[in-house]
Amino acid sequence: MSRYVAPNKYSFKLIYRKKKIQTLPIVEQNSTALTSHIQEEEIVPGISDFDRRFFLKVLGGVGLGIVATSLLPKKADALIMGGAPTSSVVGTKNASNVRINPATEETVASLLTGQGVTKLSISLSASGNVRTPASGKKLRVYASRFSLTADAAFVSFRFTSSGIDFEKYLSPKTGGLYGSNNHPNYIEGGVDEVLYSVISGTTTVQINIDYLEV
Repeated sequence: MSRYVAPNKYSFKLIYRKKKIQTLPIVEQNSTALTSHIQEEEIVPGISDFDRRFFLKVLGGVGLGIVATSLLPKKADALIMGGAPTSSVVGTKNASNVRINPATEETVASLLTGQGVTKLSISLSASGNVRTPASGKKLRVYASRFSLTADAAFVSFRFTSSGIDFEKYLSPKTGGLYGSNNHPNYIEGGVDEVLYSVISGTTTVQINIDYLEV
């Protein structure tokens, strides 16, 4: 069965038509200008724009260095090493800004002058004085050593019999060697204070000390 539709103003007819795509020829209009631009860039072979900028930066840095050198003191090395900028002599100074000699054999020998200690050996079978300083003097104890003939409860050292122990050895045994070496440091007592040893036990203690009276 066929159906007829009367044409009206809203009716239309769909027509599909294929379009042909035309390929246009490529016109190389800018080829000549591009070639000319490349030739202008390559007028100076081996030198690029980056090289030119780098050269200008280096040149500017050298110029700044020359200006800075002219502003600094001529003897800047003397300022660093402790010397005076107006002098060509470079030296080392102490905390009081006084020039001193560096460590040499001469200065080391001078440090040792007057630093010789006195050695004392004494035997005690009971608590007592180890050393009595001269009137108005103090004792500086640099080292102390002792040995025993029998075991003891303790052995200690102090300044004056009623002072505070600065060294104390608990339960020292016979045949052992005890003591301490503080050199170049020392333990110092007061003026006219004796070096005293406290011995607890039935034994004889052989005491050796290195000291100075100052």
